Amino acid sequence: MSVIKPALQRPELIAYFSGANNYCWIYFRNGEKKLLAKPISYLESQLPNFIRVHKTVLINPAYVKSLDQPPHKKMAGKVYLDTGEVFPVSRRRWSQVVESLQVLHPVRVNGIEQQLSSAPVRVSPEIQPSGFSAASILLITDDKEKAILTEQLIGKKWADYQVNTVQSSVFLPELLKQLPEQDYPTLILLDARTLTTDRLTTLQRLKEDSQLNRIPVVLLVLPTDQLISNGYQKQANSVVSMPIGYTLFEHTIERICQFWLRIVRLPGVPMHSN
Repeated sequence: MSVIKPALQRPELIAYFSGANNYCWIYFRNGEKKLLAKPISYLESQLPNFIRVHKTVLINPAYVKSLDQPPHKKMAGKVYLDTGEVFPVSRRRWSQVVESLQVLHPVRVNGIEQQLSSAPVRVSPEIQPSGFSAASILLITDDKEKAILTEQLIGKKWADYQVNTVQSSVFLPELLKQLPEQDYPTLILLDARTLTTDRLTTLQRLKEDSQLNRIPVVLLVLPTDQLISNGYQKQANSVVSMPIGYTLFEHTIERICQFWLRIVRLPGVPMHSN
């Protein structure tokens, strides 16, 4: 039995749709998801109160928790759902999304229920306006303790580089392509010790893109031969087997940075004497 008709009759049960080409996933509030053989544009036409925040995402505005305004004029904003998901809001859709939410749904900002038009839209600390630049390192990891360790190490040893840490890599290529090339990060550290499939997919997409493939990507992995092989097959610039202990982990990150930031010559990055 098709799930499309009953789903469209009870839109309040739907949190969002995510899809591409002629298929999309429908995500229900109770955590269930089902695959539909329909393009997301069809569902958008059938659910006029739902909001298209990105070419691949259609959300139920009733479950929007907050918005982050774009931290840079060439970057995307973000929308947070009360189910925990975070999606980019594309630049060209930002104004339309804001206007639609003004009409359809009040948004909770800083814990206060108010109309979006009067809300001080929160800017996420995850990516600041100065974020990706010619003197920055982008670290993608969900290991908060190791992220702090890495940020402290680089801040001490390579103070001329800013570290930007994000947890999700799903929309990383889209976010980077909204920047001018001179603002691309100098180096990407992609932690595939967890969320391995997502990380490898992101790596492949970065290296298949004619604009983004010049950014060096170091894949951080667990010590398994298959994962190391997969990383190089997907064109990682380096694949590094990461130790478990904090001291050895820090030492490994230091050696990676020493190689990529001091020994290797990268386009647009001045040579350092030390």
